[in-house]
Amino acid sequence: MKINEENKGTVKVIRLSGKVISGPDLMEVKTAFESAVNNDFRRILVDLGSVSWMDSSGLGVLVSGHTTVSRAGGRMVILNATKKIHELFIITKLITVFDTFNDETEALAALEG
Repeated sequence: MKINEENKGTVKVIRLSGKVISGPDLMEVKTAFESAVNNDFRRILVDLGSVSWMDSSGLGVLVSGHTTVSRAGGRMVILNATKKIHELFIITKLITVFDTFNDETEALAALEG
């Protein structure tokens, strides 16, 4: 798994790629959420477009990130969830927790609005 981060105005964009599965890489994702909040980013966009697979631990770290951001008074949205991941969100009922978008401009506008 790879993590790329960039700032787009007041939004922290976290792009994940590869397999988001249990292991030491997941701590890096959790740290990315905590670091964003600690650096006063309250709007987080998580791009999953290049994620080939996600297991329950990967879902757990997204929920943890969502909780971290929400407790800080922020908002996190998901961009480009693949069909497999979108189905996981539906099965686990996380679709009611995460706002998902397929267009980055739309997702950024939702976070800034």
